[in-house]
Amino acid sequence: MGIKRIAKLANVSIGTVDRVLHKRSGVAKETEKRVLKIIEETGYVKNTSASRLKLASVKKIRMAVLIPRENNTQQWNYWRLPKEGILKAVEELSEMGVEVDFYSFLNSTSFAARGHEIFAEDYDALVTVPFFKKESNELQQLAKAKDIPVVFLDTEIALDGPANFIRQNSHNAGRVAGRLLHGLVGSEGDYFIVNIINDKGVHASGQQREDGFRAFFKSINQKVSIQSIQHAVDVAPVFVGEMIEKLKKDAPKGIFVTNSRAHLIPRLLMSHDVRNAFVVGFDLNERNLMCLQRDEIDFLINQKPDYQGYAAIKGLFNFLTKEDASALNLQIPVEIIVKENAPQF
Repeated sequence: MGIKRIAKLANVSIGTVDRVLHKRSGVAKETEKRVLKIIEETGYVKNTSASRLKLASVKKIRMAVLIPRENNTQQWNYWRLPKEGILKAVEELSEMGVEVDFYSFLNSTSFAARGHEIFAEDYDALVTVPFFKKESNELQQLAKAKDIPVVFLDTEIALDGPANFIRQNSHNAGRVAGRLLHGLVGSEGDYFIVNIINDKGVHASGQQREDGFRAFFKSINQKVSIQSIQHAVDVAPVFVGEMIEKLKKDAPKGIFVTNSRAHLIPRLLMSHDVRNAFVVGFDLNERNLMCLQRDEIDFLINQKPDYQGYAAIKGLFNFLTKEDASALNLQIPVEIIVKENAPQF
């Protein structure tokens, strides 16, 4: 059933049906009622995909993506993964006129600056991360003023108003890591948490994962030694002083890396001749997977960052074209990866 058939049944022009469908003025009340009745009786549903396809040549859907800057060091950069998912979604939607521009930031200052640049342009939606609470709240206010939807990836934090998040529950992921390491280390060993810090402190996701890790041991009434190791985003973690002595003890050690750089730990352990250590980290980048296959990492937690990026673009497209907000908030399951079920690379 198309609008031509609706127009014929209602004895009106196609233009009149189009005005009724889009709730535009210029249609008599009685005529509007007659058209709406026929629409209801026939079960007509607007083909938004076909409409968007026709419109794509003259009106693009422009989305901005604001994520941390990729570095050129040997350390794997996590943000390549959601970017891959974003590009896959854009490729699938290219015929629908979807375009994406990437912006990057290094710290809270550049995050805020890039946000203002984005809202000075004519974008229809924004995908970003909520690393900085104050600046994310300001960004939300800018978006609200321009009626532009925003989706945050990777982490959920409490903001001043409603917000959309596609993320894994970081607290629960930390609890899972605690359970996994406790099964290997037990209650007599020592535990270490490796966190990344930025100019505002520990990353929100890292802090939530650490809190969940500690909460697990509290929930089973186990008082174990847990020490945090923090390092800047652009440098590798190091072991110093008493920490080295603890790591060299005969007792088993559990090391929880709250980010995608678990692959840096085995070499560090080897350099200090640390034995009887078990490692849990995040994400299925190639270096992590290599360490998993060599039994240098025991478990990886997959938060599907590529899917997060992909889902954000697809969800925003559905919202902008169909007013369907159902996919703007998604929780990614905590998936445990071991060498036997790890993907090949």
